[in-house]
Amino acid sequence: MTDPGTFNTYAQNYDKVVEAAIGASGESVEFFAELRVGLARNAIAPRVPRSILDFGCGIGNTVRLLATAFPKTVVTGVDPSSESIEVARELSSSDARRCRFVVQEKTRLPFPDKSFDVGFTSNVFHHIPRRDHLSWIRELRRVVRPDGMILLFEHNPFNPLTRRSVRLCEFDKGVELLRPSYARDLLRSGGFVPERPHYYFIFPRFLSALRPLERLVSSLPLGAQYFVRAQRAR
Repeated sequence: MTDPGTFNTYAQNYDKVVEAAIGASGESVEFFAELRVGLARNAIAPRVPRSILDFGCGIGNTVRLLATAFPKTVVTGVDPSSESIEVARELSSSDARRCRFVVQEKTRLPFPDKSFDVGFTSNVFHHIPRRDHLSWIRELRRVVRPDGMILLFEHNPFNPLTRRSVRLCEFDKGVELLRPSYARDLLRSGGFVPERPHYYFIFPRFLSALRPLERLVSSLPLGAQYFVRAQRAR
């Protein structure tokens, strides 16, 4: 994965760095985290998962929101950046029972087989070298239960504003974004049964009145980001 030291450097000011890059959207880091969690909640429903793994959790923004969205669920965040995990624990101390954080090992996830009902990962795989993608997807399959699923969120490389934001982000220098077709093939190769990509966030804040229309064109590669839901193949 990207050198953990890179994200150790940004652990204390992660949100500010990202918000400087996404300024054209008119929205905040919190807005996008809440948007992804809302999409995840709809994708998981009507299930009530006992456990969710946030792979590449950073400072835990999504872990905390997932714990709020699923009050009966234990949410575990894992990340190779020890500084980010430390910040995540500090920010989540009020709900340490349901928001857990673990420093990731170099080549495997530090969990037993079949530990989680849902695997969640958001804008992580473009930081992982392509040669390692399949091994990490297989690790996620290993720790997800046979009737479980994974939700893989990524930037949409077909969206020009997304490409601009990535160029402006200090820790995204030189990354290669994942085409949606590649993400689906990757999940399939790793032992999942993926659905079609779902695209979201087409309209920036000044056009937010049009956002209810997005659900009508969610199958078209227009949004700034996309996600793929995939069931674990038995």
